[in-house]
Amino acid sequence: MNPSTHATDPPSPPSSASAPRTRCPQCATLPLCPMGCLPAASRSLLAPCVAESHFSKGDLLVPEGEVAQQISVIKIGAVMGTRQGDDGHAHPVALFGRGKTLGEYAIYGHREQISAVALSAGRVCRLEVQDFYRLGLVDRKFHDGVHEHAVRSFGQLADWSRVMRIKGLQQKLLATLQLHAREQRSRVIRLPSHVALASLLSTTRETIARSLRQLEAAGQILRHDRWHCEVVAPA
Repeated sequence: MNPSTHATDPPSPPSSASAPRTRCPQCATLPLCPMGCLPAASRSLLAPCVAESHFSKGDLLVPEGEVAQQISVIKIGAVMGTRQGDDGHAHPVALFGRGKTLGEYAIYGHREQISAVALSAGRVCRLEVQDFYRLGLVDRKFHDGVHEHAVRSFGQLADWSRVMRIKGLQQKLLATLQLHAREQRSRVIRLPSHVALASLLSTTRETIARSLRQLEAAGQILRHDRWHCEVVAPA
């Protein structure tokens, strides 16, 4: 499905006056970003269309059940993935951080299967879905890149499902931090709030605080400050 067929007037690439400039070639997130999977010529065409924007804690970045209009890549910040249950409430299922792509299913006109809610302030890079079609970039290599990211997303959600089944809250919390760090390819991560971790792991904020102290005492994490820690124990 070509989402651009629903637009009557495709947008022109944003100018430096209408959108913040990005420096894709120098971006530390490029290896994790869909742009990194594209040929250099395609990246050059898309570069003027990439807009960087800020988000705040509590912002809904992607709503479940809707077709996204943009593909977004998290540059900085922590985001919770949620899935609506039969009870009508959104339940946490995963943590997302730097390099996570949101809205990629919109390339094929599919609805988002989870919501993404910001746990902290941060930044994302955004690309209008129709720009890929307007610029003639949707070819076999492009599809291969999108499919690769989709397959990786399935694997990540399977990893989060595995973590939820680990016995013992302390080990489950350690596995959560390990996975969150591994997906961002960095041992130093910004810690989600105790409330967010408690919601994800179905426990209390007091238990999270106590378990973090125990992990630090055991030398499995190293607290750099109130909000950042280094995951010392290997994943």
